[in-house]
Amino acid sequence: MALFKKKKPGRHKEAGFGENTGTHYRKVLENLFKLRAPEWYLEIGSRDGRSLSLCPCNYIAIDIEFKVEHDTFNTAQQMMFFQQSSDDFFGGEFLSRNAITPDLAFVDGLHHFEFALRDFMNCERNMKPGGLVCLHDVSPYNAAMTTRDTDYTNVLKRPWTGDVWKVIAALLDYRPDLEINVLNAEATGLGCIENLDPTNNTLFEHYDEILKKYMDVDLVEIGPEAYFGRFSLTDAEAYVAHQGR
Repeated sequence: MALFKKKKPGRHKEAGFGENTGTHYRKVLENLFKLRAPEWYLEIGSRDGRSLSLCPCNYIAIDIEFKVEHDTFNTAQQMMFFQQSSDDFFGGEFLSRNAITPDLAFVDGLHHFEFALRDFMNCERNMKPGGLVCLHDVSPYNAAMTTRDTDYTNVLKRPWTGDVWKVIAALLDYRPDLEINVLNAEATGLGCIENLDPTNNTLFEHYDEILKKYMDVDLVEIGPEAYFGRFSLTDAEAYVAHQGR
């Protein structure tokens, strides 16, 4: 028997990329539910319902195609599923029409920069003061998983972050007022963004400029240091502990 198991293709760690050895991201979410006790939770990219099964509060789940495999019926009184794109959901202004202001949001939709950025923008615009937006897949651990090619995961069945990392880079450039922690959460990191300002229009006003600046940037070409050198990964367990104070 081999002394060491060889990692499956696509699951190898490359030098300079994220050291995501902290608490698993779903456990972080579960702890945030307990510590922050949100009244409303908003999730983009729910698909099989695994993360929803951890949610004890009222929630809104958005996915282009649900394939629920987990128990999503919990202690919530109101559970709303929207099988549509997040752009269509926000465009319908359901939240404002129903006076719903989420306390906690989790963005895990299509792993393309422009969609993830818009999801953050729309979440922030609708969040309650003191709210928190969590963005998945912002700490890739190898170059291959940062591809925009959806076949990388659909066909090859390998971990895929896409270029969601660019959202953090853009926020660092255009929204220095935000409090951004990139957690070393297993397996591909979790961006926790606070000090939200629903009245701030900077990202909307500069959206086209931001896309032009980042769309063609390739992490393989610029090197991981160009991104990971801009911040220090926050220990997931320490971040959660701080939330409980």
